[in-house]
Amino acid sequence: MRKSANHEQICWDILPAVSRSFALCIQKLPKGLDERMMAAYLILRLIDTIEDSAAPVETKHAAFDQFLELLAAAPPVNRQKAAALRDFLLANIDYSYEKVLLENLQSLLEVFHGFTAEEKTAILACAREMAEGMLKFQGRVIGSLKVQEEYCYYVAGIVGYLNSRLFHLAGQTPERPDERFMELAKNFGIALQKVNILRDVAYDVPHGRNFWPLDLLAAQGLSYETLCLPENRKNAMTVLDTIVEDALPYLEDALAYTKRIPRSAMRVRVFCLIPLFMAVESYAKCVDNEDIFNGGKTVKISKSDVARIVRNSFLLAPSNWALQRWFDGGVRAVRQKLARR
Repeated sequence: MRKSANHEQICWDILPAVSRSFALCIQKLPKGLDERMMAAYLILRLIDTIEDSAAPVETKHAAFDQFLELLAAAPPVNRQKAAALRDFLLANIDYSYEKVLLENLQSLLEVFHGFTAEEKTAILACAREMAEGMLKFQGRVIGSLKVQEEYCYYVAGIVGYLNSRLFHLAGQTPERPDERFMELAKNFGIALQKVNILRDVAYDVPHGRNFWPLDLLAAQGLSYETLCLPENRKNAMTVLDTIVEDALPYLEDALAYTKRIPRSAMRVRVFCLIPLFMAVESYAKCVDNEDIFNGGKTVKISKSDVARIVRNSFLLAPSNWALQRWFDGGVRAVRQKLARR
């Protein structure tokens, strides 16, 4: 990290270190909106890092409270409190590549407090609800797809709300988002979270992060302890198929959301299209793929696939008809693979 860099540049440098895919999407946004989305993502990523930690619930609660207090405080940033929280997180929270984010907490706060009151209010509301929802799910069992949806709402669905508000505040969506638009936004976020839950199962389960619905496992004679065992592949694949089927309507809503964004906001459409079609192709990659349950394997689309999706997103963004045709082809590939099983 360059010590001479300003706070904004430090945050831009952090972004690809914690998520290359979101860095790719955010950098496609119009100037100004890109910075707001970058800082919002890093704030929510910090909250997610706290949640993923093996720290006691009391420690997580204290970390959330201190972070939200710093976000809610009037500027300038209280450097002493920011440094204290940074040291607390580094000492008590599990992290890997997020270390650079924790170390540069003050720079993130400085960037955030440079935004307008409306922008900060929108980001803070999302951060607070996310933290409260994550605490609610500490120790709670994901017993069904309905409960999984609730969890996905807290960690990703409300991000769809935030994105929509930031688009509007940036003048990219002139009309205030209506109820239906926000419902689609929520389901967009849920669709993306569900694919993460799907493909990360072999990594999550050994770490005690159990997001696959327990009732689906039980119906196949499985538990979290036995889900990834080689001798249970057939039954585990049946559960996988059910989870994929459940996710497809959320993807359809994600496309409907994107099509409602004005064609004049092409870069915002592209920002949405890249993760949407990465998700569609990721679902296709997961179906009938036993590597999902192998912790030594990584199931993801290739760099060339990502590059193709980016090209197509720019090319097809202005045409709702072309986007629908592209989407229908991707979902058809998923359904065909499901039908062959």
